[in-house]
Amino acid sequence: MAANSEMSAGHGICFYPGPDIIVTSVYIKTWEARYQVRDLIIEDPSYFYAYPARMVALYCGAVELLLALGVAALAGSVMLLFCVAGALTAAGLGGAVWADGRRNPRRMELAAWYKGRRVVLFASADRRVFEQVRRAVVRAKEANHPF
Repeated sequence: MAANSEMSAGHGICFYPGPDIIVTSVYIKTWEARYQVRDLIIEDPSYFYAYPARMVALYCGAVELLLALGVAALAGSVMLLFCVAGALTAAGLGGAVWADGRRNPRRMELAAWYKGRRVVLFASADRRVFEQVRRAVVRAKEANHPF
């Protein structure tokens, strides 16, 4: 999918000449097909947050903390101090995992409706590249619908 050869033939302004998708003011070309921009109805981006291993680690950490509190209650107050320190550490870890999961989705997908069927135009796990493609598609749609 060489963008330069297609742009020289007068196929509009190239907004994103990437290896996986080419976004111009006239069409969007993916590995599967070439879609006319004027025929696309773009959906909002989809963000998929799926971190099963992280959740298992959090659950195991919670069980370990509960067991440690039980042992500390049986052993005396010195062990309770260590359990409090462990609880603070676990809370910090849980907060960091939660914040990271909210900020960094595992997969992002840009879909559209094209002639009555839903098509996925682009999907990526890299937020920077995904946002570049999303902005290019928005600019292409704006170029086809003057205000």
